[in-house]
Amino acid sequence: MSSTTRVVNLILSAFLGLSLGWAADAPAVVDKDTLAMVQAFLKVPTQNLPAEHVEQFLAVDPDSLPKKLRTPFRAKRLELYTFKQMADGKRKGDVRMPEKECGIPADAKSNSAKILMLAGYAEISEAEEKFVTDETHCSERALMCEFSLQIVVEKVGRKGAAYRRLFLHTKDPLFGLVGQYRDVGRVRQTHFFGEGHAVCTPTSSR
Repeated sequence: MSSTTRVVNLILSAFLGLSLGWAADAPAVVDKDTLAMVQAFLKVPTQNLPAEHVEQFLAVDPDSLPKKLRTPFRAKRLELYTFKQMADGKRKGDVRMPEKECGIPADAKSNSAKILMLAGYAEISEAEEKFVTDETHCSERALMCEFSLQIVVEKVGRKGAAYRRLFLHTKDPLFGLVGQYRDVGRVRQTHFFGEGHAVCTPTSSR
């Protein structure tokens, strides 16, 4: 065997090994029943989903789905986790006591503006966020831990400056404060304490 042939064989062997490695790391394609379940879930409003199958739905690896289903699946999964987060918060009452370094639930977060909007989130301005933090005494981190605030960092072009986009779920109780701020045209003309909304204790949010 010539030296050239040996080199070619080594390259082919290395390439084959890498290919097999990639195949081993790739997620298995979902079976037909799981795929049918996912497709059915995506067609049903989140509040009407069968509770007995939610855990099975959440356990699906998005990368194992056909590409066209991955984004809507991630959005539906995020919406489910967000609803759970808000339900857990409701049981805590209107006075929240988040830890100063509270943990932000990873499953209820996304770094994609598209997925957030598909999941029922709406973009809010920095001024609107400040209004919410002022009214609730909740820090930005507390709003992410206890409520549904999400922050997506994007860039303009490859070398552009990074900027923040803020999102809050439209069914979050605090979204009412955003609506109140918008109603008065960005100029505070009235005080909204007493209209009823959750607050954070000063010691835990500052």
